[in-house]
Amino acid sequence: MPRILLTNHYSAGPLAFINKLVPTGFELIALEQPGQEEVIRKIPHADYLLVGGRTRIDRKVLGSASKLKMIQRSGVGLDSLDLDAIRERKLPLYVNEGVNARSVAEHTVMLMLATLRKVAIVNATTKNGEWVKHDVGINCHNLYGKQVGLIGLGNIGEQVAAMLKGFGVNLTYFKRKPLSFDKERELNIRYLPLQELLATSDIISLHCSLSTETTDLLSIDELARVKTGSVLINTARGGLVNETALLGALKSGHLAGAGLDVFTKEPLAAGHPFFEQDNLLLTPHIASITAETFADMMSRAFSNIALFDAGKEIKMTAKRVI
Repeated sequence: MPRILLTNHYSAGPLAFINKLVPTGFELIALEQPGQEEVIRKIPHADYLLVGGRTRIDRKVLGSASKLKMIQRSGVGLDSLDLDAIRERKLPLYVNEGVNARSVAEHTVMLMLATLRKVAIVNATTKNGEWVKHDVGINCHNLYGKQVGLIGLGNIGEQVAAMLKGFGVNLTYFKRKPLSFDKERELNIRYLPLQELLATSDIISLHCSLSTETTDLLSIDELARVKTGSVLINTARGGLVNETALLGALKSGHLAGAGLDVFTKEPLAAGHPFFEQDNLLLTPHIASITAETFADMMSRAFSNIALFDAGKEIKMTAKRVI
């Protein structure tokens, strides 16, 4: 019976959820604890890898994979994978392109609204018995009428743009290859060079992948150029933003606030300086996870593995990367 190894460690609840989705005729191998060493210990028994984003899959891991046939990514991000090592082993690699785009886009818009309306502060003070209305309200802001600058415009960025059309915002974007005129008109969005987008946007939202080119895309110099009082949203990858520079911009008030779902190192360590910032809203890389999206993500991944195992690659919905 072919075996599928999960490279993420899941607690009892999510693991029970996943087990219900395993295709007939396959056995699931789960990690007993998180980390690369546990993956290395289990991988000799695996025919297939179902890869999350937490554990690095590199030469060290693949060197212990004696019977591996294929790697399936649960989502789409590739930054946890050593692509050169995978090519060397001649292993097919598939991703679930676009599977979580709507969920991440919804979370992005939620962070925009929650940051502008200071929802975390309002929730805490109200539960503390403080009925603070005007004192907080006059420091909150509408989304309507704001310029929103999207950096990167793939599946998720386009979903965000589509959702924001109903909010009456001025939508702008930057990406290396601009959209066609017809696509810009469909999304009601206009292209700006990166520096102009940073200097003029009220809200900046990141939607690009992490690579050597995009690491620290927003660092001290870039954050110094952003419009004073603007808001930064990141539901893409933590490494896109230099966290020390971000913290400085938040402390000085140059950035009015930020909403982050992703971080350079996850999970955040106890006592992380982010925890002290009232103008910083944090969520634990959860934008892509809802009951509906997680079920769809894992179901598609298992279906792709089953089709590959049956020699029916032509019917797979996943995109082959390698």
